Amino acid sequence: MGQFQMDVKFDRDFVIFYTNGYINDLGGEKIERKCEDILREGYRKVIVNFSESPIINSIGISILIGLIDRVKRAKGSVCFTNLTLNNTEVFEFMGLTQYAPVFPNIEEAVRFTMGHA
Repeated sequence: MGQFQMDVKFDRDFVIFYTNGYINDLGGEKIERKCEDILREGYRKVIVNFSESPIINSIGISILIGLIDRVKRAKGSVCFTNLTLNNTEVFEFMGLTQYAPVFPNIEEAVRFTMGHA
């Protein structure tokens, strides 16, 4: 897996992060910085698509916890999509799914996000 990259799609009143690569300290920090930018721009709904990021280490998970907290404090919502089975289990074990639901695909995450104020 090469260098971490991320594309961002702005759609209606939400943002989708398309991650690509290993989510460790460097990848997590890129997600975190972009999240800060979009919050400053007024967006409050974030979807993170992990379809091209099958590996998320403990530092990456801790950064994602911080991201959830930051968005929640801004009165927003976060959801995750396209996690591997292993990562879904880790997110459930760590309690992330209590604060950021996990969906199997983008379409379900978008439907959920559009239904939340």
